Amino acid sequence: MAAPSFGRFVLRRTGIGVGQLLVLLVLVFVLSLLLPGDAADVQNNNVLGADQRAEARQLLGLDVAPVRRFLDWLARAVTGDFGVSYASGERVGALILQPFLTTGLMAVLALALLLPIAVAAGFAAGLRPGSLRDRVITSVSIGFDSVPDFVLAVLLVTYLAVNLRLLPATFLGTDQDTLLARPEYLVLPLIVMVARVAAPLVRQVRAGVVDVLDQPYIAQARRLGVGRGSLLLRHVAPNALGPALQELGRTGDGLLSGVLIVEAVFVLPGIASELIGAIGNRDDPVILAIVSITGVVAVVVNLLIDLVGRRLVPRSAEGMPR
Repeated sequence: MAAPSFGRFVLRRTGIGVGQLLVLLVLVFVLSLLLPGDAADVQNNNVLGADQRAEARQLLGLDVAPVRRFLDWLARAVTGDFGVSYASGERVGALILQPFLTTGLMAVLALALLLPIAVAAGFAAGLRPGSLRDRVITSVSIGFDSVPDFVLAVLLVTYLAVNLRLLPATFLGTDQDTLLARPEYLVLPLIVMVARVAAPLVRQVRAGVVDVLDQPYIAQARRLGVGRGSLLLRHVAPNALGPALQELGRTGDGLLSGVLIVEAVFVLPGIASELIGAIGNRDDPVILAIVSITGVVAVVVNLLIDLVGRRLVPRSAEGMPR
């Protein structure tokens, strides 16, 4: 009885994610059509005449009805073929591979820092609610949460890079190999990404710890002589981190958008720069490919977080196998 319920849950969540992704792609495509001009207009528009632009539009396939153009692209994209860039003539998959690797590196590093920092700070505050430590951690998290990403980035660049000259201000003028060879270029971007996303997660972990410590079974475990380490690892952590994982699912989208903002501010050669260039060139295949891949990543990550969260909180599993 449990396995079908689990399968239905996965299928339902996957279906919802696919539906959301399709709506997003349609919306992005429609918005790209509303931009002034198309790829034939914005590229060499001062050089080509009207007849030449019409010919270029035909060569690019822009003379086809938008609905058919979108459906043709979608049918190819399902097989992994994202088409050819209007601007460069390169295969879109090859064009966006390196920028996605850069963005992926930033996201993985941010997540690797985010989780231990948020869990440690949340537990430190929740184990002693109302203490000075709790008030400091909560105040700092609220402060970071109230500052937009780009504002925090500008402040850090102003004081740490420009005034104190401790770290590089931007990635401008260097190549992608510098990301690993010169890790100081990653410090400011990672601070911005982690600070904003960790802030609500810290408060969620704290609230979960405070709530679990007030439960009767925790008091009973203490009366039975359960050690502090075992109490925290086996009883407090699983129940406190369940709701925090759901919060991580919601902040995961914030992490993704934070990566894009950070790349734009610090001029990192990631997918944000590629997306901005594609929008300027009205390069629809590149735009749709970037949106579809990031959308799939978001759907998969949220599904995994939901599964882990339901596993940690059995009372919400409703028949899932334990």
